[in-house]
Amino acid sequence: MSINKFHLNWKILKRICVSAVILAFLCLLAYSHHRERVRIAELTKVLEETITLSDTPIKVEVRNPKNFQATAYNITGITKSGLPVAPGHVAADPRVIPLGSMIYIESALMGGIYQVTDTGRLIKGRIIDIFIPNYNESIEFGRRKVKVEVLRYGYGDDDPSSKR
Repeated sequence: MSINKFHLNWKILKRICVSAVILAFLCLLAYSHHRERVRIAELTKVLEETITLSDTPIKVEVRNPKNFQATAYNITGITKSGLPVAPGHVAADPRVIPLGSMIYIESALMGGIYQVTDTGRLIKGRIIDIFIPNYNESIEFGRRKVKVEVLRYGYGDDDPSSKR
């Protein structure tokens, strides 16, 4: 009878250990998610301060804008280019706009200069996905037509259409 009790205690001990490991992993996951949210909030604040400090608005000469469909996302993480997701980043089809490209988006809600740092399996053709840190704003943005002008292709100044 004492042998069965000893065996049962080991089973309980194993379950407690496994539960503790799972709980520790979930706590670590929640903590890292919180740290990422705080970092994004700090980056957004710095970006907003930078924008309000500039007296002269940036003017971009749009020569040949192309029609695109734009959506918004607010999922944090690491982009395809290896950078953490941040305001000013968009995802695009790399066959249309290569990673590292600088683009100008003509839109009343989220117009401005962005860098292509990510791709997505649902982003095919002339579709871009704009990072908006606020969930409600990204839902409000929805899917809309925008005009996009590529200011710089890739991380260099090479236009892929000129190589064909």
